[in-house]
Amino acid sequence: MKRRWLTAVLVGTTLMQIVLLPQSWAVDGGPIVVIVNQANPVQNVSMAELRKIFLSEHNRWDTGKAIAPVIAAPGAAERSAFLKIVCGMRDAEFGKYFVQAAFTGKDVTPPREVLSGRDVKSIVAGSPGAIGFIRALDFHGDGSDGGVKAVKVEGLLASDPGYKLRI
Repeated sequence: MKRRWLTAVLVGTTLMQIVLLPQSWAVDGGPIVVIVNQANPVQNVSMAELRKIFLSEHNRWDTGKAIAPVIAAPGAAERSAFLKIVCGMRDAEFGKYFVQAAFTGKDVTPPREVLSGRDVKSIVAGSPGAIGFIRALDFHGDGSDGGVKAVKVEGLLASDPGYKLRI
């Protein structure tokens, strides 16, 4: 009897760890790094500026260069978190925003959608006006990121305490 009970406890504990571990990981999957092309002089953006950029309400950098936002495809955890934190929207609402804006005559262009964070990094590296965001795990920050640099958000880097953009 004791042996069955012990086996049941061990199996139950193991199953709980398997089920609960991914959920606790999903609560904080780490920071989201906002990146721009290495040639872009921008060092810092506010949450309000990010919102305007990704909702196509602000489309030129202070240098006059066109802003080209890039975003990972629906389903990416960093996209969902970014849209919720920065734009106050879910993915479906984000798409609906551009349909409604176009219907009402606003001149809006949705961000370019790509398949992955690696693609976001590649597009931003190849376009001087581009801006995007990727998981911190996909950003090295040691010059090996191929033509992109991290910018501060509200004066903070992704590694700083109090940084708000997190998965």
